[in-house]
Amino acid sequence: MIERIITDINKALDAEAYMAALSLVLTLPDICAKAEYGNTTKDNKRHYIQWYDEYIGQYEKSPTGPGDIEMPYLSGEVIYQLRCSVLHQGNPNIDQNQIDEERCKIDRFVLIVEKKKPYDIYADSISVEMSPSSSTRKYEVNIRRLSKIITLVVEKYYRDNKEKFTFFDYEILDWDKEIERFNVLEGENSNE
Repeated sequence: MIERIITDINKALDAEAYMAALSLVLTLPDICAKAEYGNTTKDNKRHYIQWYDEYIGQYEKSPTGPGDIEMPYLSGEVIYQLRCSVLHQGNPNIDQNQIDEERCKIDRFVLIVEKKKPYDIYADSISVEMSPSSSTRKYEVNIRRLSKIITLVVEKYYRDNKEKFTFFDYEILDWDKEIERFNVLEGENSNE
């Protein structure tokens, strides 16, 4: 199922169906968290955030030194908030009041849509505007970049942990292929 979802995400991006791609890609950490930690509904949020931070979020942090401003980053909390907003409200935004980590309380969140580039390289933009009385944290996330990062990490996680995905119990029937197969059989029977 993981492969099929990733294929559908890539098809959506190729068709420039950005919200469809984003909606699907935000479900992947849910699936991997279930594989990693089991099916405990009351802990879904914590497990989503934990899985995302362990496999992706920690690598999204900007390095900081003494005196540096801690820039916001795509933490598990941010991605979980985006997931909830997109999937439950159709709103591609985040609620900073639902984010505990101070540096990730983003004041202005922007999604970037961009046509496919030959080298498949895309960038986000992060800024903190400071004035004597306030600061504004802005994060612009490129849907293609976010999708690429999550799908690549999930593909590797799935390859390395296939035994944890035993909860997939489904059948997808491709009706068009079934009709084709039936027509071929019908044709063979009529030639006899």
